Amino acid sequence: MSIQRTTRPEQHYVYVEREASYDGAEIAEAMGSGFGEVYMFTEQEGIERLSMPAAIYMDMPAGDKMTFRTAIFVSAPDAARCKGNVKAATIPAGDVMTTTHTGSYATMNQSHQALWQHMEANSIPAAMPVWEVYVDDPTTKPEEEVRTEIYRKIGK
Repeated sequence: MSIQRTTRPEQHYVYVEREASYDGAEIAEAMGSGFGEVYMFTEQEGIERLSMPAAIYMDMPAGDKMTFRTAIFVSAPDAARCKGNVKAATIPAGDVMTTTHTGSYATMNQSHQALWQHMEANSIPAAMPVWEVYVDDPTTKPEEEVRTEIYRKIGK
């Protein structure tokens, strides 16, 4: 697994917030409904999607539930067009650590853990958010080949 430090530009996104227990089926259902809502909104509003779907975690999970944003990266002018349940936000420009997970979503926590351990071992301060970009569509690619980019902001 390759872990790299990179600098990312400011990224605007549209999203809906979801919450789920740590149960894989419940997470999949919450993400599926969230992505559906965001996709429908971008389609209806004629908003150009600049990325595949993304999940953005603003806080480390606490308790028996996790909260996340199901998102699509868009231009700043398109982000300003949000309404209703669909909100807009920005990931500020800055340094991040990144890796690519290949395989089942069920084992993605191992890639997150490897990234976090790498940061700790190299005294790289961690910050939030953490986000995942789902590069490949799991309905069209074998599970063992599905790629997910994982990012974590570097703190000061």
